[in-house]
Amino acid sequence: MSEKDKLKKKLFKEAEREKKEKFDEEKISVKKENQESLTHTREEVIDGKEKSNVVIQQEQFQKAKKTQKAQTKDVQQLKEVVKPTPKTKILTPPKFFSLFPYGKVINFMKFRKWAYALSSVLTLLSLFIIFSGRVPLSPDFRGGVSAEVEYRGNEKISEGELRTIFPEATIQRLGEKEFLLKLPLDFVEKAKQEGKDAGSVIKERLSQIGQFETKRVESVGSLIGAELRKKGVLAVIFSLIGISIYILLRFEWRFAVGAFISLFHDSIITLGIASVLGVEFSLPTLAAILTLIGYSINDSIIIADRIREKLRLSRTIWTEEMFNKAISETLSRTIITVLTVMLPTITIILFGTGVLKDIGIVFLIGLIFGTYSSIFVVSAIALDIHNLTMKKSFSK
Repeated sequence: MSEKDKLKKKLFKEAEREKKEKFDEEKISVKKENQESLTHTREEVIDGKEKSNVVIQQEQFQKAKKTQKAQTKDVQQLKEVVKPTPKTKILTPPKFFSLFPYGKVINFMKFRKWAYALSSVLTLLSLFIIFSGRVPLSPDFRGGVSAEVEYRGNEKISEGELRTIFPEATIQRLGEKEFLLKLPLDFVEKAKQEGKDAGSVIKERLSQIGQFETKRVESVGSLIGAELRKKGVLAVIFSLIGISIYILLRFEWRFAVGAFISLFHDSIITLGIASVLGVEFSLPTLAAILTLIGYSINDSIIIADRIREKLRLSRTIWTEEMFNKAISETLSRTIITVLTVMLPTITIILFGTGVLKDIGIVFLIGLIFGTYSSIFVVSAIALDIHNLTMKKSFSK
């Protein structure tokens, strides 16, 4: 190749290199311009969004301010409407009386062994009084005569003066000048031997110390008295069995066993303590004991029903804690109910006379031991029977 051709080729390569460099520079400049334009447009878009967001926030703030002002106006108007005047009074919710704070649980089952010991001692003493013949029976059950008399004289007369002519009688003052004479069956038999009536013999003896009016004379023979005693005992037994069957059908056999023992416990102890206090066992006092048998089971049914609800809802096993909680929840109701019956009973004891006072004493004793037995006899026995059956099942 000649030198001319070499020079031409060199010049051609230089020219192509310059064209390529210019093209690269133009390409780079175009890219820069595109990037600058994109960033500029992005900044404009971002500025626009920020501006729009600020505008929206301002509008929302103004709306919230307007609604707040409207709400404050409404509240002020309501306050003006509800504002109490001197004639109007604001109603407050009623406050109910409660003996124990809500949720407080007393551990009754902890003392059930001591309660068993106390009940056993009182029951044994009462049975000793009954079977030893120390219960003062009225003429309704042992036979005899009861006469209600009234003194017609102006001066006062004492029981001692009546006892001088009736040494074998039990004398009870009914009023200022009224007395109740209770004479044994021997008095009636002696009057029959003399060919006289018991009422006429009473009038003859009363005429020796003054002028008396015989208001009522009742005579009961020995056979009738024995028959009444038998029927009275059967009435108590059948009432115990009937209530126990009801508890068995209504709840279950554990509570039925506790209810039967509780009712027997209440009636025997009530009769024993009343006998020590000198209350005569008559038809009215028998009716009072039968009434107490039906009343004392009321608290036991309430506690047993609450225990059954807890067993059904919580599906828990029989525990001392669950029994204590059930008894504590119903204790306030039980005591208030007993107090409403106890207050008129105390007034009968204080102001009543004769048979009415005896009924009041029987009721008071029965109310106390009925409440006690519903907690420490019915519930405790049901829990202990359950524990014994569970131990036997696990031992097998």
